[in-house]
Amino acid sequence: MLSSGNWVTLTHEGNPYYDKPAPYFWLLALGFRLSGLHEFPARFPSALAAALTVAVIYLWASLSGGSGRGFWAGMVLATSMEFVFLGRIARVDMVFTFFFSAALLSFLGWQRYSQGKVWIRLFYLFMALAVLAKGPVGLVLPLFIVAITIGLRKRWVLLREMDLLRGTVIVVLVAGLWYLLAAIRDPAYIWTFLWDHNVARYFTTEPGVKHPEPVYYFLPVLTGGYLPWSLFLPSLVYDFWMRRKEQDCEEALFLLVWAVAIFAFFSFSRNKLPGYILPLFPPLALLMGGFLHRFHEAGAAPKGIRLWLLAASSFWLLSLLFVFPLSELFLSQRFSRFPSLSPPLLPVALFIVLLVAGWILGQVKWTPWVVGLSSLWLVMWFYGAKASEISELRSSHSLARVVNQDAAKGARVVAVRGESFSFYLSRQVEVVSGPDVVERRLQESVPTVALVKEKHLRKLELNSPSRLFVWKSIPSADALVANFPPSPPPD
Repeated sequence: MLSSGNWVTLTHEGNPYYDKPAPYFWLLALGFRLSGLHEFPARFPSALAAALTVAVIYLWASLSGGSGRGFWAGMVLATSMEFVFLGRIARVDMVFTFFFSAALLSFLGWQRYSQGKVWIRLFYLFMALAVLAKGPVGLVLPLFIVAITIGLRKRWVLLREMDLLRGTVIVVLVAGLWYLLAAIRDPAYIWTFLWDHNVARYFTTEPGVKHPEPVYYFLPVLTGGYLPWSLFLPSLVYDFWMRRKEQDCEEALFLLVWAVAIFAFFSFSRNKLPGYILPLFPPLALLMGGFLHRFHEAGAAPKGIRLWLLAASSFWLLSLLFVFPLSELFLSQRFSRFPSLSPPLLPVALFIVLLVAGWILGQVKWTPWVVGLSSLWLVMWFYGAKASEISELRSSHSLARVVNQDAAKGARVVAVRGESFSFYLSRQVEVVSGPDVVERRLQESVPTVALVKEKHLRKLELNSPSRLFVWKSIPSADALVANFPPSPPPD
């Protein structure tokens, strides 16, 4: 984008790139222009969107249920494992989630505050921005959620009061302008993006749709990604059912529909990635925040809920003691220099002592505090002390440094889907369709370095052993091969 000057349609290695709308990449390009080509401007839009999402969740929860609910909702969202992870990487999911959440919370505000015009116009504005971030799903899903909620409550009059005509104008003016410019510049861009990468990707597993997964795929994704709070979900569901007839349950119903609709919609898609369900984390945080706030304020709960919370909290804290060492034992067999994953025992032991002391002293309200603080500590410890070491083993950054040594200067570089590789390499990379093309390139007389999947190595070694030099291999990830030997290591 920066080198070509084309800010309307996307290209990748000089070829049209039809997967995503361009506006998200404007943020990256502006960051690179202002501060240079490195990781910070690439990660900053996601990090900022994550912070803004936590902020709007905190503000809405505080506005609708008091500062206590705001605190717990913000805490839950900010310490959910997948939310933290996706807030650190250069992908559009978090930016989309912020606009998506802001849109639906604006609709809630419109309902709560006497159908004020500002709220409903914000609803349409944020939907338009979601469409610019990720495409028509930013329009279809919010309207789908709103329609289900209206139908369940049988409040059809809201459809007339939503000012759909003015909302259509807002969406068309804000989102439609880029789609129009892109269609004029490259008509194939809009058709390919809207049809192949939205409709076809949802319904089919034709070639080019690269992530087919079973219908239950998001069950383990949600369970692991929403840790530690996914362990409390059975208690939350029970609490919701017992309070279903209370006056403030109207908002809870909307949030439940929001979360369930996203989970169901993407579960039935033939193509799935973990980040697809990120927009259901904010409503779950609001529901969980309300539940934890009531539990903390009351200091008591039905015996079944108390026992479940004790069991779930104990399981979470014990997993901190055993899961990381067991993972280290398994991974060290595949990685010769895998870093230690064992967390410091003193903080974990302190959290366990606090949990036990709380239940002995009858202070059951300590439970969410212990889980929340231990999760916050885990995030800070892992990303502060361990993430960079693991990234060094798994990331293509280390492979790019190998290529940038003297032996590879002037060599042709090819890769099978090496977006981050070309970013770290800061030079032209020929992206090829598969290992067969890599094999042909290595057979040529041109000095060539290639990035392939580690699983492709065996096939390459069988078919062209005399022309293959393995420079570096990362188990279960990538490998760097060439048709000439690497430089000898320095003395």
